[in-house]
Amino acid sequence: MFGLISSLVLYMDAGKPVVEVLVEGELSPFEHEALYKLLKKHFRLDQPVYSEILDEEIGTRVNLTFHHSYERGFFVDIFREDWRGLKELFKQIRYRRGRLGAAFTLTFIDKVCLVFSIGLLGDAELASALDQLSHLTGIVGQMMRPETMVDPLERVQGSYDRKSDRWQGFQGVGSTDKKRYVFDESSFRWKTG
Repeated sequence: MFGLISSLVLYMDAGKPVVEVLVEGELSPFEHEALYKLLKKHFRLDQPVYSEILDEEIGTRVNLTFHHSYERGFFVDIFREDWRGLKELFKQIRYRRGRLGAAFTLTFIDKVCLVFSIGLLGDAELASALDQLSHLTGIVGQMMRPETMVDPLERVQGSYDRKSDRWQGFQGVGSTDKKRYVFDESSFRWKTG
């Protein structure tokens, strides 16, 4: 009977997307368990992997790599109400690091590797960056259309700017020519950087 139940659990998990968790620095046992339990509801994952943090200005960096496309359905259908829980956990992790703070990187891997890097922010800024992240799927989808690119991109990275309170500075690397590109908002096209 146990074999049947464990096979059923593995089968049910097989339909879930995969997430990888890398923590640079440390998480408390509570933070580790909370992050793992929250992600385990919706994703297949192993226990978080830990490494030394090389940036002495940050207390902890949590890197989440989702093997799923960055689209509205990710936040609405897969993560549902637990997206709020993840945002709250990130705020708690940041708060517990005191003056050193915490940073977060969310990567989506589908046809293109799309990276959102969140540096050291205050509570309100972190909340705004994460709220915007779940609402930018349509705009980023438009940015990634083939007609906006000279060469298909294999990796795109954006960063949150606290002064303008928005995601900007999107940069990409071409998949065939390996050139660096920047997204020009005025022409809504990728240009050589």
